[in-house]
Amino acid sequence: MNNLRKFSEDKRIIGTPRYAYFQRMCSEAGLFAVKEAKDKGLPITYVENEEIVKEYADGRKEILGRIEPNVKVKRRVYKIP
Repeated sequence: MNNLRKFSEDKRIIGTPRYAYFQRMCSEAGLFAVKEAKDKGLPITYVENEEIVKEYADGRKEILGRIEPNVKVKRRVYKIP
């Protein structure tokens, strides 16, 4: 029998033991995508220290701009009748 866990969008993830598995799967997919893009010579864009950075395959970095710091939003609950 196959021991691999399967992901299903229909099952609750957050707040369950399966969340760690789901997060690891998403992180690995992101790392794979970045590696694949770098291998093809494509630039990678990301945020670091509130700056938007474009990093080229040769290691050169270009600052594209700045982002605003995170804004805290009060939690609100809306009930739909």
